Amino acid sequence: MPSGAYLYELGVTPYREALAIMQELAAARTQQAIPDTVMLLEHEPVITLGSRAVRSEELPLPAEEYARRGIDVVEVGRGGRSTYHGPGQLVCYPILDLGARGRDLRRHVRALEQTVVATLADFGVEGRSLDAPHASGAWVGDRKIASIGVRCARWVTSHGLALNVDLDLGVYDLFDACGLGNAPFTSIARETGDAVTTADVRGPLVRRLSEALDLELEPLPAAEGDRALV
Repeated sequence: MPSGAYLYELGVTPYREALAIMQELAAARTQQAIPDTVMLLEHEPVITLGSRAVRSEELPLPAEEYARRGIDVVEVGRGGRSTYHGPGQLVCYPILDLGARGRDLRRHVRALEQTVVATLADFGVEGRSLDAPHASGAWVGDRKIASIGVRCARWVTSHGLALNVDLDLGVYDLFDACGLGNAPFTSIARETGDAVTTADVRGPLVRRLSEALDLELEPLPAAEGDRALV
C-alpha cells in the first residue's frame, strides 16, 4: 500500500532559497516531524557542483563570465558532478526516510531514473538509463535529457532529479556538464518537436514518481510550507 507523503510545489525559485527550504525539510524529516516530502520546482539559472565535480575541468570560463551571463555557481553537498538548472527544466527533490525503505540508496536512484524514463514515454520519447560511471540520469540515444544527484544523511534523502523540458540547450556549451566530455544534451521539446512546457510535464512526472517510489502524494499543508519559507 502506498505511503502518505507531501507534495510541495513551487514556481521558479532561486537555487540558494530552494536549498535552504530543502535542508529545513530534510532536518524535519530526520526528526520525524514531517512525513516524506517531495519538492517540485524550477530554478533560476545556476550551475551546481556536486562532491565529485572538478571545477577547473568542468567550468572553463572565469567565474565572472558566468555571473555576467546571469548564471550562479554553487557548490552543494550532493553526489555527482556539475549540473545546470534553469527555467524550462523541471526539478524534483524527494525528501524520503530510507530507513523504512530498506536503506538502499542505489534502489532509490534507480527509482528516480525509472520515473524519468516512464515520464518520457508519456510524451512518446524513448528514454533509457546507463550503467556506466558518472552516467546516472536518463538518456535519449546518446543525448542526456535528465540528471540525477542525491544526498543521503542519516538515511534521509535530499536533492534528486532534473528533467529538461523546454530550456535553452545552448547553456551546455558553457561548461562540461556532469564531466561527460561535453556530451550532447536534449529536452522533451527538442525530441518531440512540440511546444511542451513544464506545466505539461508536472502531472505526469508526479504520477510516475508516485508509482516508482510507492507514494500517495497530497499537497503540503500551508502551515508546513510557511515554516519552510521562514
